[in-house]
Amino acid sequence: MMSKEVFKHSILNNIKDEKLYHNLKEIYNYPFLPVKIESITQREESVEMVDISVGNQNFIANGVIVHNSAQRFARLREGAYKDHFKKICDYMKDQFLPLGNNLKGIIVGGPGTTVQDFLGHDYLTGELKRKIIGTKDLSYTEEFGLQELLDKSDDLLAEEEVAQEKKTMQQFFRQFIDFPKKITYGEKETLKALEMNAVDLLLISENIPEEKIVALEEKALAGGATVRIISTETREGVQLRDLGGIAAILRFEIE
Repeated sequence: MMSKEVFKHSILNNIKDEKLYHNLKEIYNYPFLPVKIESITQREESVEMVDISVGNQNFIANGVIVHNSAQRFARLREGAYKDHFKKICDYMKDQFLPLGNNLKGIIVGGPGTTVQDFLGHDYLTGELKRKIIGTKDLSYTEEFGLQELLDKSDDLLAEEEVAQEKKTMQQFFRQFIDFPKKITYGEKETLKALEMNAVDLLLISENIPEEKIVALEEKALAGGATVRIISTETREGVQLRDLGGIAAILRFEIE
C-alpha cells in the first residue's frame, strides 16, 4: 500500500537491527512491487489467454506467475508426508531390530494427528508394532519434543516396569512348581547358591535394606548372574517379600 520510495524513507532507513535491515533491503530490491487490487471489471468480449507450464510446475498466465490448483499441492504434501514416514520406519528398523529381546518397548510421540497418521498405515513391521507400549501427543518437535516425550512418558515407563516385574516373578513361580530344585528363596539358601555360582537370576525385594541390596548385587554380578529389584506394587512382589525378600532361579539343581 506504499511506493518503494515511501517504504525506503519511512521504514527501511529507520531499521537499526542489521539482520532485519538486510532482509527488508532484499524486499526493496525486488524488481516488482506487490499492490492491492483496487477493482475487478468483468469483460464480455473474447480475449487471448496464455497459460504456460514451467519447470517447477508453476504457471505463467498473461505475464503473472501463478500456482496450480490447491488439490495438486495437497497431493504433493501427502506424498512428502508418506516419504517422511517411510524414512522414519526405515530408521527404526535399522536401529531397533538388531536389539532383539533387549528392546523393551517403543513410545511414539508427535504433534496433532501425526502419531495416528503414522501408526494408521502399514509402515511398521509387525515385530516393531508389537513393541509399541504407548503414544503421546506433543507440542514440540526435534530436541524439545524428545525432552517433552520423556517428561510425559513416566506413566508408560512405570507401567512397563511393573509388567516386566510381574513377568519375572511369574517365571519364578512356574519354576517353583515344575523344577523346585532349581529355585531358592530366603536369605540363607540364596546366599548358599550365590557362593556356588549357581544363580542365574537373583530376585531382591525393594523393601530389603539398601546396603544389603548393594552387597547382594555385587556378589551376584561377580558370579555372572542377572539381578532384578522387585517392587511390592504387585501381588507377585508382595509374595516375594513374604518369602524373605530374596529368591533366585538357578542354573542347575542343588540340594
